[in-house]
Amino acid sequence: MTAVPSAQVKHLVMMATRAPSVHNTQPWHLTPTVSGMLLSRDRTRQLHAIDPGGRELLLSCGALLHHLQVAARALGIDALISLDLRGDAVATVELSQGHDATPAEIDAAVAILHRHTSRGRFDDSDVSAADLQRLDRAVEGQGGMLRVVRADELTGVEVLLSRAERALHQVDGYDDELSRWVWHDGDDERGDGMPPDAVDHGAGRAESLAGREFDGPLPRPEEPPLPERPTVVLLCSLGDAPADWVQSGRALSALLLAATQAGLLAQPLGQVIDLPASRLALTQLLGTVGSPQMLLRIGHGTSRPVTPRRPVADVLTPS
Repeated sequence: MTAVPSAQVKHLVMMATRAPSVHNTQPWHLTPTVSGMLLSRDRTRQLHAIDPGGRELLLSCGALLHHLQVAARALGIDALISLDLRGDAVATVELSQGHDATPAEIDAAVAILHRHTSRGRFDDSDVSAADLQRLDRAVEGQGGMLRVVRADELTGVEVLLSRAERALHQVDGYDDELSRWVWHDGDDERGDGMPPDAVDHGAGRAESLAGREFDGPLPRPEEPPLPERPTVVLLCSLGDAPADWVQSGRALSALLLAATQAGLLAQPLGQVIDLPASRLALTQLLGTVGSPQMLLRIGHGTSRPVTPRRPVADVLTPS
């Protein structure tokens, strides 16, 4: 097996850590090994108010693993991942030189550089059936299931989201946790968390499915709002154990990169997934098989700046 040069390893870490994570907490750490690297969870970045069991932490780590594999393939490197969920460990990654990258593999890695979470306005363009099929294939390729929420189901989902938002604000420490991860004055040099642009839903929107209230209740529109036509999708897994959470993170990454390649923006509606009671209610409402892992709106709209990332030196232990 040919060793992968350290410069390429650092590049892979830089690309992998562009993966999405809950509140941009980036709850991961990578340690070089003889044949690759070890991914560990950083529990100091765990959201204990909404994620006491670490489901969303492992979802984030799974997204990093998929980003890493995609970035590696673009360099002609194979990344073999083996889960290792003992202690703080998540997975080992074995890197080896493989076949030359295909144009499709390079395009997928380029999407990493453009993917970002959008909470702004969508336009009134429908998501095509072909694009939805593309997203479905991407999720299935990572062992997940994608369920499109029908128009006649949206009112029920709206009710669950509203109830979940109210319930979360009653959870001890929830508001303080939000405040920790949303930027305040003087936070311009942070490499994590969410700057104002990242949590701005846009003024004057009619959000029947309201996003998370990072900075207080969303304002009501004073004028008739412009129409928006996103599609709501639910990412599910067959199981709901830690290994399933990691794999769901990989499926989420595949979904988001495929959406980026299709010119689509994705917006999480995570409140309804945060609490066990609302997750169960969503399952019952939609009659889904398996466990819901992420609810998202997907559609066309205007891009926002990407959120910052921690330097590689903060994430990768020196070899």
